[in-house]
This record gives sequence, structure tokens and C-alpha cells, in this order.
Amino acid sequence: MKTVIVILLSILYHQGYAQTLKRQTLSVAGNSNLVVVGQGSFFLQQSVGQNSVINTYVESNHSLRQGFVQPLPAIVLGGDPNELEVVVYPNPFVNGVVVNLEPSDEERVEMQLFDISGRLILQNSYAANTQLQIPLYNLAEGSYLMTLKMGRQYATHQLLKL
Repeated sequence: MKTVIVILLSILYHQGYAQTLKRQTLSVAGNSNLVVVGQGSFFLQQSVGQNSVINTYVESNHSLRQGFVQPLPAIVLGGDPNELEVVVYPNPFVNGVVVNLEPSDEERVEMQLFDISGRLILQNSYAANTQLQIPLYNLAEGSYLMTLKMGRQYATHQLLKL
């Protein structure tokens, strides 16, 4: 009898506190592009394994959804105009990182490096170039957040020091 009661209580407990899957993404690899057509602009995404675009198209009262990864309603078409497009590598790193930036007419790039608890570890300013070499020799092993700001645009990347 005790076993039956324990099993029933266990089932009731798990039914009341179980998590529910709301959205699942198998991969973040792919491509994204902003396409301007006539008066409108569209932010198109493509995931690995799918040869067509991913998006929601709205015309009058009709909408069409296409793709593996469906955008959330809160996503603004056209992307974030304040997002700085950068590539930071290698990650994980040993001695430093290389930052590839999009060409810009800005003169300076501001870099801040935070440890995982949010403390500012390093702050520096670099001449705006399409490629920056940032030495990070004297850091302890662990996770860091690097924020890059150029004009009104910014980007944040998580880095791992080995």
C-alpha cells in the first residue's frame, strides 16, 4: 500500500511541477540578411539543412510562415540597427582574440571586458579598423564577456580563456 501511495504522490508531483517545452531550436548555424524591396525591408534567416528562407510574411490580413525556426512575434523586421556585426575568434582563446569588424566611418572602437560576475576587468580604446588584435595574456582561466562599441552600435560576446 505504501508503494502505491508513493507512486501516486510522485505522479501528482511531477504533473504539477513538470516543465513544458514552448520552443525548441536545434541549431543556431545559418545565415541572416536584411533585404530591402521597394518601400519595405525584410530580415531573412536561413538555418543549416534548409535551402529556403525562414520568416513570417504579412500582407493585408494574411500571413505566411516558412521554415524550421519560426520567429517570435516580438522580433522586429529589419533587425536591430544598433547591433554591431563582429566576428571574434579564436574562442576559446589562450593569449588573445582577433576581432573582425564591418567597415565604418567611426574613428574609435571601445572595448570592455567583464568577468562572469560582472566586474570590469579591462577597458581599452582602439583605432577603428576592420581587424583588431586584442592581447589577453594575463587573464585567469574562465568565462568573460566582451562588449564592443563603435559609435551608436554595440555587440557583446562571451569568451572562454583556457
